Amino acid sequence: MNREFSTVTTAKCILAGEHAVIRGGPALVFPVRGCTLSLQFKPAHGECGAEFSGTYSDDIHLLFWSVLEHGLELTQHQLNEIQGKFILVNNIPVGAGLGASAALCVALTRWFIASGIVPASDLFSFAKRLEDLFHHKSSGLDIAAVMANSALRFQQGESKPLELSWKPRWKLSYSEQIGMTSHCVKKVNELIQRDPILGQQIDQRMIDAVNQASIALEQQGPSALDHLANAINQTRTCFHQWGLAGGRIETHMNELLRHGALAVKPTGSGDGGYVLSLWAPDAKLPNSIQFVELD
Repeated sequence: MNREFSTVTTAKCILAGEHAVIRGGPALVFPVRGCTLSLQFKPAHGECGAEFSGTYSDDIHLLFWSVLEHGLELTQHQLNEIQGKFILVNNIPVGAGLGASAALCVALTRWFIASGIVPASDLFSFAKRLEDLFHHKSSGLDIAAVMANSALRFQQGESKPLELSWKPRWKLSYSEQIGMTSHCVKKVNELIQRDPILGQQIDQRMIDAVNQASIALEQQGPSALDHLANAINQTRTCFHQWGLAGGRIETHMNELLRHGALAVKPTGSGDGGYVLSLWAPDAKLPNSIQFVELD
């Protein structure tokens, strides 16, 4: 358990498939390589300690100890068995839909594996169990995305690389509103319980958007961009029907559309966090909005 270790994980961005993926639907997800979380462990005599830095160091502080202690509980180990210091540098925003919790869970699972506590074959399943701490019942989508660090199509625990025939011009921007995953999942579940038929219709609309986006990304030619934009805008309709696209995030999406974005949507659980926008190759981006690159 007390050997030197280091790893780096990245953020993720869901292109389409949120919430419906929990009920077996497909989803498309991309890495955000510009946002990373690095974890090191340096053995030393004495108690277990941790050092945090990075743009979002304060936000990850409490999450780290919760996930570590949950992992120790699952493996029937104690915190006092660890002698050394964890060094965590977090540049992934927390509560923003970019998978900070999944990045942390995968990084710590790799540490558990390197320490000989968890078998290497259990990387996905154990990281998913850690993420259940935040999502109660994680689909595993974020975990798969963080592990693969490449564009994926994910469904019911299985993932495969997403084949791209062209490279869309994606941008990410922050809505200035925090979205809590557990709250959003609860909101969707309450809608489904209240009106199961409507819930199924929204899920099907999201599934159709995923399939349309997949086809558009595999296409070549001038119509591919229009088809992709239609698919992304359809996902936004799903978020509106779930009640997860109001307030500041709706204001932000409307601002992006006014500036010429072809399509916009929340990415992640919704109700806040980052917004994904699609732009024409020659479109001029507004200086008033700060963007994050996917690659």
